[in-house]
Amino acid sequence: MIEWNSVRAAYIVAGRQTLHETLLERLRQMIQEGELAPGTRLSEQALCGRFGVSRTPLREALKILAADGYLDWRANRGILVAEIQPAEIVAAFELLSGLERLIGEIVSQRMTPDDMQAVELMHADMVRLHAQSDRAAYFRLNQAIHAELARLTRNPVIEDVYGSVQRRVYRARALSNTERLRWDASVQEHERIMAALRARDPARLAAELVAHSKATEAVILRELARLELHETSPGDAGKLKN
Repeated sequence: MIEWNSVRAAYIVAGRQTLHETLLERLRQMIQEGELAPGTRLSEQALCGRFGVSRTPLREALKILAADGYLDWRANRGILVAEIQPAEIVAAFELLSGLERLIGEIVSQRMTPDDMQAVELMHADMVRLHAQSDRAAYFRLNQAIHAELARLTRNPVIEDVYGSVQRRVYRARALSNTERLRWDASVQEHERIMAALRARDPARLAAELVAHSKATEAVILRELARLELHETSPGDAGKLKN
């Protein structure tokens, strides 16, 4: 759980980062990683008390999160963490799969030995985090590896578009690691991705990246359906009380 002490420490270390930017980063992380679940009703008063800040920097952060689609902010409903819509997930993964295929076809031809070594180290760290059952750290590094492969295409347009789509599905991707079996399968899929990278096989790498993306999408959609079936009032259940 992220509390004010960690926010204040990050603010002090960042130096140039404003307080509202620090709050924005922390609140986004809380939403992305599920600490603030979809449908959770937020109380500005409770958040100000929790983080020890005034309403002004908090409101600046909340407005940006609402503009980015993380929050549903309506005058007659208050502030809710936005629900994840299955139709949006399907649309996003349709594009994401195409990007993964393109990345796979390009990146293995453009990676340098130093690039490969860096990705190997990231992968080894991710496997270690899986063995330690550090789900949150594993998930962040998992996403960093995918973003790094996009960067290593050395195509700034691919990197920019991939980053934009990845941000749209980041929260939903966290749902795919709630099942231990899926988490284990995801690691095995990453092992196959690394094997294709080492072999410098563009077709194989593209196929492995697309298969991994589709497997993740399937689990997300199944989890969303389960949550819709079993959680009748997530907004009330997740409310931050004063």
